[in-house]
Amino acid sequence: MLRSVYGDLERQGREALAGTSVQPRHIDIKRAADMRYVGQEHAVTVDLPLRLFEQRDRVAIKRVFDSMHALRYGTSAPGEPAEIVSLRSTVTGSLRKPRPQKIKRANGTRGRSTMTGRRAVYFNGAFRSTPAYDRAALVAGQRIRGPALIEEHASTTVLLPGDRLEVDAYGNLLIEIAGGRLQARGRRRRAR
Repeated sequence: MLRSVYGDLERQGREALAGTSVQPRHIDIKRAADMRYVGQEHAVTVDLPLRLFEQRDRVAIKRVFDSMHALRYGTSAPGEPAEIVSLRSTVTGSLRKPRPQKIKRANGTRGRSTMTGRRAVYFNGAFRSTPAYDRAALVAGQRIRGPALIEEHASTTVLLPGDRLEVDAYGNLLIEIAGGRLQARGRRRRAR
C-alpha cells in the first residue's frame, strides 16, 4: 500500500514538472513519513531512504523513526509500536547551470540615455538634485559619478558624492567608494 501511495504522489510530482516550460536535467525523489508511537498525539517527520522501500524493510523504517524521535525528544521506545500518520514525497527537477550572459556594451554614451530623471536626495546636510538611472538599461563599460541613484524593481543603489561606478561585461556594478575602497554589487555571477 505504501508503495502505491508514494507512486501516486511521485507521478503527480513528475506531471507538475512536465507541465512547466523547463526541461529538468535530472529528477530527484525523496520520501518521508510523519510517524508517532501508537497513542501519542504529535508526529515526527522522518526522511526515509528509497532503498528501505525497495527492500520492503519495515524494521529499518522503524529504526529510522526511533533514531529521529531520540534526536528530537531525547528519548525513544524501540520496543513500542509506531504508526504512520501521513506520507510525503518531494519530486525535484535539477536544471543545467545557465551560462552567464554578457550585456550590451556602451557605444560612447556616458549614461544619459539610461537616466530616468532627477531626485532630491539629502547628502551632507543639504538636498541635492541627483540623477537617477534605470539599472536594467545600463550597458557594459558605462561609468557614472556620484552622487547618483541606480534604481531597479526591488532596490536602489546610492552613489555618494565622489563615488564612481563602472558596469562590467555581466551587468555587475563595480563601485569605487570615495576614499579608494572597491565594492561590487552583483546581479549576475561569472562562471569560474
